[in-house]
Amino acid sequence: NYQRIARQITQSHSSRLANEGVNNIALVLIDHQSMETLAYVGNQPFSRARSFAPDVDIAQRPRSTGSILKPLLYGLMLQDGELAPTSLIPDIPTQINGYSPRNYDRNFRGAVQAHYALAHSLNIPSVRMLRDYGISRFQQKLQAMGMSSLFRPADDYGLTLILGGAEASLGELTAIYARLAASARDGDRAQPPVKFL
Repeated sequence: NYQRIARQITQSHSSRLANEGVNNIALVLIDHQSMETLAYVGNQPFSRARSFAPDVDIAQRPRSTGSILKPLLYGLMLQDGELAPTSLIPDIPTQINGYSPRNYDRNFRGAVQAHYALAHSLNIPSVRMLRDYGISRFQQKLQAMGMSSLFRPADDYGLTLILGGAEASLGELTAIYARLAASARDGDRAQPPVKFL
């Protein structure tokens, strides 16, 4: 039943997203209690044309992480007592060793609270947070969470690590977030590995 619903969801969004230049959709649904994969759509292409790679399981192919690591950094900093939701983070023109991150809208908001920066996916505060937390330290935490695709030295990723400068698979990232949900429910008890279909 879950698989049928997952197929319906991906098929219903396929045409709409193709109008926005998104030609492939993948979906992974994991039960955060049993850690079982309940539904798995490796690829729902807009078209079966070869150019859309309809036979490639994109749920397991590493792709740019985009902004999906921002909540993980935020959570780690909260957990380690290095950040509070109301901590002020500068969202101002920033240059760090020649790198100048920009927000998606090219605007600056001054000092923003950490929870606002996360909710609005602001790039500059996230880069500043990663600089303070440490790239290598963050990479090690991500690897411990199950991101096996982070195999290069931390300096290769640099501060772009938080903005999509790394790659991970949808399956891997979904499993990380499922384990986080289970940890929030069960405390710090070790979570079982995800069981893919």
